[in-house]
Amino acid sequence: MIGIWTLLRFKTTDCKKDLGTVFKKMNKDTKQLFGDLLETNKTRKHRLKLADKIVGDEKEKENNYLNRLKSQIKPTMEDGISSMVNDSKQNLNQEYYRKLTAEMPSEMIIHETPKRDIPSVTNILNTTMSEKSKAALENWKKSMIEKLGEDGFNKYSRELMAMGSAMHTKIQSHLTGHQLDVSHYDEVENCWKSLDAVLKNVSKPILVEKMVVHDALSYRGIVDCVAFYKDTPVVIEWKKSSRDKSSLQATYDAPIQLAAYMGAVNNDISYDFKVEEGLVVVAYSDGHPANVFKLTKQACLDYWKIWMGRLNKYKQIQSSFK
Repeated sequence: MIGIWTLLRFKTTDCKKDLGTVFKKMNKDTKQLFGDLLETNKTRKHRLKLADKIVGDEKEKENNYLNRLKSQIKPTMEDGISSMVNDSKQNLNQEYYRKLTAEMPSEMIIHETPKRDIPSVTNILNTTMSEKSKAALENWKKSMIEKLGEDGFNKYSRELMAMGSAMHTKIQSHLTGHQLDVSHYDEVENCWKSLDAVLKNVSKPILVEKMVVHDALSYRGIVDCVAFYKDTPVVIEWKKSSRDKSSLQATYDAPIQLAAYMGAVNNDISYDFKVEEGLVVVAYSDGHPANVFKLTKQACLDYWKIWMGRLNKYKQIQSSFK
């Protein structure tokens, strides 16, 4: 192997260049290939200045984005309570319930809002799902297709939807005093068993599987239930699961969905009452006791703000297609 000094001696002799010129050229070539090996004060100051500019630009972009959101639904973002809780309505309480049932002894529901050509809560949440959630859902779908095949997966998906619908129908029948049918799905019967202790504490149903509309914000949805839970008026969101949900966060978008329905209930012109607390109830397909997550008024307002962000994102997506 030719040594470095031999190579240098060859270069200086052959090209008639001194050793300093050779080193200068080698340093120049090395810098072009790998950059500065040691950072000088000058280059360090330049790098830090550039980094500060990048951070400043990112903060400015973030602030501009938040300002755009605020400008699109200014009343909502500046005053989240007013768009979620209509203070002109009565509080749903025991006294109001007695008045309601005295006036309408045979009918618990006030007026059903007609269907309108505006987006649903479910559609909005699905459209604005995070990239991480979309990727997780897509990975789950691919793994299930590998196990069941395309046709088998489609059948499985239809059965999941049918079981969810059957569970809601059974709860609805119970709350409205109708005869309960035995579902041909074992999982639905297990979910019913899972809900046993919860349903004993649910009373005085006002709305069950009814459409509600938030006119000011232009969205609609089917609220699962508005009733009393341990004597407290609540909006209830029923969920079915085969896996344990030990925390509210594990229910993903359920509390956001609940807040959206609560806001619609409180602003729907068909109903003259308001509700400020909620429940997310998870029933289990193996029959073990359901989890009940109670949301205070403040928690509902916190999730309402998140819902506002999703609603704005949906409107931005829709406007980009026009």
